[in-house]
Amino acid sequence: MSNNNYIISNYRDGIRTITIKRPERKNALCTSMYQTITRILTEDASNDRVVVTIITGYGSYFSSGNDIKAAMFGEISMNEGLNSFKELVNTLINYPKLLIAVVNGPAVGIGATMAALCDIVYAADTAVFDTPFVKLGLCAEAASSYTFPQILGRSKASEVILLNHKLNAQEAHQFGLVSRVIPQSALDEFIVELRRYGKLPVQNLIRNKRLIMSNFKRILCECNEREIDELIVCAQSEEFVNAVTTFMHKKSKL
Repeated sequence: MSNNNYIISNYRDGIRTITIKRPERKNALCTSMYQTITRILTEDASNDRVVVTIITGYGSYFSSGNDIKAAMFGEISMNEGLNSFKELVNTLINYPKLLIAVVNGPAVGIGATMAALCDIVYAADTAVFDTPFVKLGLCAEAASSYTFPQILGRSKASEVILLNHKLNAQEAHQFGLVSRVIPQSALDEFIVELRRYGKLPVQNLIRNKRLIMSNFKRILCECNEREIDELIVCAQSEEFVNAVTTFMHKKSKL
């Protein structure tokens, strides 16, 4: 087991488990966490011992999204943060092994959009997929301007992204974002059961995933590029500054 800041990485029997563990911030993601996940995936891409990678969260949240406070007031510049974010998204898109999201609770912003980039999404019955981009003065990210319409259909995707309709686990399953809904009480046992897939023949798995992703990979990377360009514009906008000010004011009252 290795522990790097708030990302816990475990390997056992062909299975890599990446756990987002920052419960005091509801597993909010910051730049160093993006960089750590990117490094783990990059190393595992060429490691034949790793067959399947599971991404999950610790505690009651999968992830509450990007740590806006750290992004605005941290030591790392906005451009550096966006570059790390862009690199993580491209790494998820290009990862050659089986990538499974086990969404153990609310998945907000990048939590929701990162899950949509995984090959398979399983969700606890307590999971919620929440994309509050418009009201925060931001835009769709992690290629969700493509993945969400592709998975949910344009009408439902527009309701989710533009109107911030929150998908609960059952609705996410109904529209195909989630493969299976698992009772929260059975989630740990379910993750243990996933270990049987660590015995799959890794090269044949890679071959088959490559065939599936050949239809989408270029589009997803181009989409990521466009979204990052728009996020740069958003980050400089008055709407974003006003939204962050309101957000911080609400937080200070808690």
